[in-house]
Amino acid sequence: MKKLFLLALTFFSYSNADSQVLSGTLIDSDRKLLTKDASFVFTNAIEGVIVVELAVNREGKVTATKIIGEQSTIKSTPSKIKAENSAKKLTFTAGTRYAPFEHVLVKYTYKKTATN
Repeated sequence: MKKLFLLALTFFSYSNADSQVLSGTLIDSDRKLLTKDASFVFTNAIEGVIVVELAVNREGKVTATKIIGEQSTIKSTPSKIKAENSAKKLTFTAGTRYAPFEHVLVKYTYKKTATN
């Protein structure tokens, strides 16, 4: 039983290592990410992360994005734009019981392109 638990924990940790919905009032409200095909990992010439703050309305749509420079390691403008455009496509649980706008931090991981 202990081995099964460790195996499940390892698999869960590995599968969520790169896709991160980090923190914010949206998480505190127990709203879930609904976008099934969301990609949080991109290939790039350099490795690093970009953290984007999202504002989400009651319909579950992203209404605004902001790069959090203090938590991001990539300074490339095209990479930042790619992360923001991807973030704008995310959808979350909708409902009238939620605040008009809630915020959440999302981490996008950039991995180095494999060379032949």
